[in-house]
Amino acid sequence: MNKINEFIKWAQKNGWKISFRNNSETNLPQNIIERYIIPEEYKAFLTIVEKCINSEGNMWFFCNNDYLRNEENSFRYNEFEIISLDAADGDDELINGIKNYWNEHLPIIFNVNGEYEYYAINIEDQKIVYGFEPEFEESIIVANNFIEFIDKIIRGEIKL
Repeated sequence: MNKINEFIKWAQKNGWKISFRNNSETNLPQNIIERYIIPEEYKAFLTIVEKCINSEGNMWFFCNNDYLRNEENSFRYNEFEIISLDAADGDDELINGIKNYWNEHLPIIFNVNGEYEYYAINIEDQKIVYGFEPEFEESIIVANNFIEFIDKIIRGEIKL
C-alpha cells in the first residue's frame, strides 16, 4: 500500500488528475471478474483510485468505471482486442490467437496520443507487458508485477 501511495504522490506531482474512491470495494463489472483473475496489488490500487489520467487526457490507468464503458464512441477496456479482431478479417486461427492473448492480458493503461499503446497484466504470471499498434498482441515484459511497475514509473525507468 505504501508504494501505491508513493505512486499517487508522484502522479499528482507530475500533473496527473487523480480522484479517490469513497468506498473500499473494487466494484468491477461481472464480465471482468469472470474473464480475469485480478492480482491483489492491482485490486488494492482500484480500491483507492477512482480516476487516474494524465494532464492531456490521452493516457489513463483503467479504474473501476473505465472497465464499465461499452459505448462505441469511447475507448473500451478491450478496444485494442476489438481492433485486432476486426483486422483478422475472419481468419479463424488469427481470431483464436487474438482472443487467447487478451483472455490472458488485462489492460491497465491506454495511451492514445499518436500511436496506440498499452500496458497490461498477464494474469497467468502477473507480469506487466507493454504493447502497441499495429500488432497489439506482440508485447514485451516491463515489470514482474504491478508494484514493481509503479515503482519503475516513480524512478523514471518507465516513462508515462
